[in-house]
Amino acid sequence: MPVFEYKCRNCGKISEFLENVTKKTKKTCPACSEGKLDRQFSVFSAGVSKAGQSKKCAGCTDHACPHSMSS
Repeated sequence: MPVFEYKCRNCGKISEFLENVTKKTKKTCPACSEGKLDRQFSVFSAGVSKAGQSKKCAGCTDHACPHSMSS
């Protein structure tokens, strides 16, 4: 199931929800219980690190990536 981020219109808190793509469920803000949430664009991130290997991302080509600074 994919994870989506939603921003509450009432308090502004951003929360993540696992969603079943075939079944829609009513979501409420965990902070204030408001039911008016707007889906946000989010960036997928995967941290890959194995013992004895570099902590750099294998897929990062941007030198601004925080992982390109570490060794």
